[in-house]
Amino acid sequence: MSSEKGLRRWNAVLVLVGLAALFYWIGRKPAPAPEEETAPVVTPGTIVREPPKELPPDQEMALPKPVEPNPPPRVVEKPLLEFSLPTDNQSIFASQPEQFFMFVDRYTPAGQIQVWEGGSYGFVRNPRETAQGKVFTKFHEGIDIAPAVRDAKGEPQDQVRAIADGVVAYVTMSSRTSNYGNYVVMLHQIGTTGVFYSLYAHLKSTSAVAGQTVGRGSTLGMLGYTGSGIDRRRAHLHLEIGLVLSERFDQYNAKSKGLANPHGNYHGSNLIGLNAADFLAANHAEPLLMPDQFLRQQEVYYKVLVPNRGQELELGQRYPWLRQGGPAAASWEISFTGPGVPIAIAPSAYTASFATVSWVKPFGGYHSWNTRSMLGGSGNTATLTAEGNRMLTLTAGDF
Repeated sequence: MSSEKGLRRWNAVLVLVGLAALFYWIGRKPAPAPEEETAPVVTPGTIVREPPKELPPDQEMALPKPVEPNPPPRVVEKPLLEFSLPTDNQSIFASQPEQFFMFVDRYTPAGQIQVWEGGSYGFVRNPRETAQGKVFTKFHEGIDIAPAVRDAKGEPQDQVRAIADGVVAYVTMSSRTSNYGNYVVMLHQIGTTGVFYSLYAHLKSTSAVAGQTVGRGSTLGMLGYTGSGIDRRRAHLHLEIGLVLSERFDQYNAKSKGLANPHGNYHGSNLIGLNAADFLAANHAEPLLMPDQFLRQQEVYYKVLVPNRGQELELGQRYPWLRQGGPAAASWEISFTGPGVPIAIAPSAYTASFATVSWVKPFGGYHSWNTRSMLGGSGNTATLTAEGNRMLTLTAGDF
């Protein structure tokens, strides 16, 4: 009996295992059959595009990169006016001032020497020994450019050219009526900053005509040695760049000096020059630099109060960059460099019934040495000399 019961149990186990296997196969999902590729249905007007193909990783870098749009073109600012040197002597740009400036003769206890510094701008002539050291008491307003070419006889062969676009304002070939000898004056309008002048002196000859519009580099004449105190040995071009102080110089001259003036507004006393060599070198390095910006970088040596006559100063109207902010007040205060170039005009609440020095840079020696004798005094005190008062009358237009 026991063996029969065991057999029945074994059969039951087999039946259960079979049923479990059956249920497993019934519940198992069949593996998906591979899909058959079907051709796309193409109808008229349909564009068939191939699906993108994947590239092996080693070929992906060979794909061209997308083209980026070009950046906007760089805007290059143009200078208001382009400048260049007036002759072929370019030594100042090569840091060779001794080749650029014409020497002056200087007499020393050891004998006569030739000094190129005397041809540069500023207080560069007539040295004297003082408690403050060597002081040069004679001012040179322009720069003297030595000839680059001479013939076998020593005659200069250099052409003199316009330093910038402009208009020929004045030409004189009456060499005995001025220390300039034969000279030409050009006017250059520089944006809204005003009209600056350039002057070319000691010319042998000139082809320029007053009223003529000329471009930078146009020939104005030939370098020479006309004028007082110059010989062939020291032939040079005297060049000035600067401001015209008044458009009524004849009126001023008649009242202050009573002398004949054949040169009109282009008399040397009505022209106040900046350091032409320093400006042209600075402009060569930075062509956007204009004369007004150059002047605003210069040091103030003294300031003078002048009465407000109920209107803006003519000089400030002609050169708007000079006028500093603020409404008109009791007086005008004009700032000057040592050589007397005006570089600022500002309203002042202080009352001045006549031209009065309001400030001066302290100096141990005499201020006359540093101001072309426009100031007297020393230390931190100064007064206008007779020459200084005449200059202020012209600068302020108070005549």
